[in-house]
Amino acid sequence: MPREILSNAVILEGEDLEITRGYLVIEDGVIREISEGSPQKRAVNLNGGFIMPPFINAHTHVVDAVAKELYLGKSQPQVVGPRGAKFRALENSPLDRMTQATRVTLQDMLATGTLAHCDFREGGVQGVNFLREITRPPLISIILGRFLKVEEMPELLSISDGLGIPSLDAFPKNVLEEASAAAHKRGKFFSAHVAENVREMRAFRKKHHRSEAEQAIKLKCSFVVHATHCSRAELLDLKANNIPVVLCPRANSLLGVGVPPIDLVLETGLEFFFGTDNAMVCQPDMFDEISFAWRCLRRNDDAAGSDEAKTLLAAATVRPLSLFKMPWGPVAEGEKATFLVLAKKSNLLCLSDVYAGLVNRARADNLRAIYFNGKIIIS
Repeated sequence: MPREILSNAVILEGEDLEITRGYLVIEDGVIREISEGSPQKRAVNLNGGFIMPPFINAHTHVVDAVAKELYLGKSQPQVVGPRGAKFRALENSPLDRMTQATRVTLQDMLATGTLAHCDFREGGVQGVNFLREITRPPLISIILGRFLKVEEMPELLSISDGLGIPSLDAFPKNVLEEASAAAHKRGKFFSAHVAENVREMRAFRKKHHRSEAEQAIKLKCSFVVHATHCSRAELLDLKANNIPVVLCPRANSLLGVGVPPIDLVLETGLEFFFGTDNAMVCQPDMFDEISFAWRCLRRNDDAAGSDEAKTLLAAATVRPLSLFKMPWGPVAEGEKATFLVLAKKSNLLCLSDVYAGLVNRARADNLRAIYFNGKIIIS
């Protein structure tokens, strides 16, 4: 019966990431025991290192890695708007170049502690199949397709995990209603970019006499992405309708559209996650994402402390587990032994607060091992 004990560890346990300073026992790929203190049997000494859940990257466009830094000198609409630079790059890049760029981006995602990502994949059926064929276990790609024409929707839904809409003005109202109904009928996701660009957001309200958030609620979005310019009232409306939001602070900042109102999201209690968004703009490194998010939060709220840091860390790890139906749970007894082990060295020495220290300072080079179902997949 395979058995391993990891001792002298700081364990972020359960859905609340409560700190246990002690040891963890793995048996047959499952966490059998988490206890304080030292084990009586022989163990692997982590020397004060950290055991935490793996990252879930809740919003990506990984194939855009074929055109890194193409955003330079351009506004956000010029980069990702209809017929924007990214779409021209995707259309004109050779298949082998796109394959290589996507494959190494997925590998980098895994190497930085992310075991699952949710991708908005352009290109219809062909685009979804492209990413599905490249993804290799244990990394999980949750793929939301974008239909090129309405007739393609049934086939697209049969091979994807749902639909990812570029904006709520990208298709006629009746088409969006049909798409939402079709996705929900199949038990799949229907999601959209919302309130990312303030100018487009205002134009939407003027045209439709409602906000993008209100339209997302009417369409029963499974979750929305960005909400960069949502008001407190709109965030509360999303919460009241059980619609989480995925925040992408680095990409928003680099594309010049601002940063999401993380302080308001925390204040309202709205469920939220993090995504690294466009691989043309950002590497899909969740250590970087939550560190930048922490800076954004502290800039607007200098009272933000340990509890807020823990909430950011949970939003990047355990909070998305239920929505995306991941095949692992939190670091807890009886759950599959799927977690990250971070070495306590240099940047993680002398932390006065574990949560703020991990959010602010942890890096990919702290990764000592990634466990998946009790087996080390990266060390």
